[in-house]
Amino acid sequence: MSSDITFDQGLEIPESLQSDALKVMLLPERVRYNIRAAKTDLTAIEKMAGIKLPRKIGASNMKPDMFSMCLGPDEWFIIADPKNKSKLETAFAKLEKSFTVSIVDVSHRNVCFGIMGEKFKEAVNIGCPLDLSIDAFPVGKCTRTIFENAPIILMRTGENHFGMECWRSFAPYIAGFMGRYATDLAAEQR
Repeated sequence: MSSDITFDQGLEIPESLQSDALKVMLLPERVRYNIRAAKTDLTAIEKMAGIKLPRKIGASNMKPDMFSMCLGPDEWFIIADPKNKSKLETAFAKLEKSFTVSIVDVSHRNVCFGIMGEKFKEAVNIGCPLDLSIDAFPVGKCTRTIFENAPIILMRTGENHFGMECWRSFAPYIAGFMGRYATDLAAEQR
């Protein structure tokens, strides 16, 4: 396991946990917003804010600098590159004046782990009860779920890659769990 450098995200966890079959990385800091709005207002909200919000629960819209997902009948979650913060907040201020909407900046509450490698599904399935096969959980699918005792948002961002959003306070627990699993995998391969 490599643990040389840490991101400056206020966490005392390694930047990357790695074995030959698994890599778990703390992803760079992003801005995050939880949006609650009426579905009837979505088209106008999208136009005014310049964002695309999926309509189906569990669906997402992935772009290089922004990831939006539908988590419930009236709930969306946006993860964006920090360079978009000013533009988004200006748009959100206009939305709040024009619509009955709740927009909460949760940027400092969450962090995200990237999980990849030959054993990426097995690593997540140890603590998460979902069927993570590509047929049941295709690229772009996202959901609220749990990892052991930690509430997470799980996103399939590539055929062999997951993003696991969690509250910052749960990040050391998840990193420790993944680190032990990667260590066990390395021992099995010897």
